[in-house]
Amino acid sequence: MDVSRIQRILTSLMILSFLIFGMLAGIILITDAPLDNTTASLPFAFLFISAMTLVTTGLINENPNNVEKHLRDWIITCTIGLIISALAFGFT
Repeated sequence: MDVSRIQRILTSLMILSFLIFGMLAGIILITDAPLDNTTASLPFAFLFISAMTLVTTGLINENPNNVEKHLRDWIITCTIGLIISALAFGFT
């Protein structure tokens, strides 16, 4: 696998998800929406993706031989985080 290409893709995804988080948090602040599960779960899902992508990029940088393992763990962790966020969004 091309490690540098995977790191560039993950870095782009991290930046994009952090920008989406900032945009959604800004919309919440501008519209003065009440902070409950429905308004807070979506932005923090993108923040979670950004943080997990940062961690995964660092792990790949430290040990490039286990790229497949790190990417699999990243997908599993992000999926679990998104399911928790969707449950918080849906059951309010």
